[in-house]
Amino acid sequence: MVESHTEMAKQAAHAASDFELQRTGRKPTSVNSVLMDDSVVITLGGVLSPAEKELTKTPGGAAQVRELHRQLFLTSCDALRHEMGVITGVAVWDATSELATHTGVVVQVFLLGDKVAASTWSESTSETIVSLPSDIWAAKQLAEVARQFEKHRTGRTPESVTAVLVDDSLVITLRGVLSSAEKEMAKTPVGAAQVREFHRQLFLTSCGALRQEIEVITGVAVREATSEVATHTGTVVLVFLLAASVAASTWSESMKNEPTSRDPSSRNGEPTLGGEG
Repeated sequence: MVESHTEMAKQAAHAASDFELQRTGRKPTSVNSVLMDDSVVITLGGVLSPAEKELTKTPGGAAQVRELHRQLFLTSCDALRHEMGVITGVAVWDATSELATHTGVVVQVFLLGDKVAASTWSESTSETIVSLPSDIWAAKQLAEVARQFEKHRTGRTPESVTAVLVDDSLVITLRGVLSSAEKEMAKTPVGAAQVREFHRQLFLTSCGALRQEIEVITGVAVREATSEVATHTGTVVLVFLLAASVAASTWSESMKNEPTSRDPSSRNGEPTLGGEG
């Protein structure tokens, strides 16, 4: 994993900031970027207009604003996807965006066609962010919880799972989750859209137990959560927007002796599903 104090990450952050300014006419108040295996995760703070902030004060209005920003990103992100490909030197297969209406933070995830070597992200500044290397105890727990959730939800075990924490956003990627039939269906644009929407809705109606597990591990409430499928690669991206940032010190190796988090696929031996996205 590479943090945003590197030159290439700074370029990615600047590209995302410029895109947001061009798209909405407003410059984000903060931007952070992280490279995680074959995924680039970018968070942009302060993107909502005063009118949008007012609208999000009701559940229905918040849902409208989230969906509007999601669709605006999907229909206008081609130039930014291209720019990310130029910066990383790797093609961007899929991209998604999620808005935390309670904080006005946008999380963008770009799924690359291949991994980017960490050595290509040369050091250039001391600016840092909170990140979550895969060898940290909490990251392993989060990855295992997500793995068990996906296995219970679909009956299939992901090929690999990774987790990254950026500010108050947790992003988990699960690779190799699509069935053979879904892969075949996703070969057409219409079929791919149907597979993405199916998995998104399935997640929203069954993620309650997983959200609870994340709250147990992080010690912070999950305000919002969403899921996106990269049909080109069979990767599912889960984005959890937390109620507050998690201090890096709480993710120390000394926590590895704490009890392992419960399996989200069961409570007292019985499967538990439900909850809101």
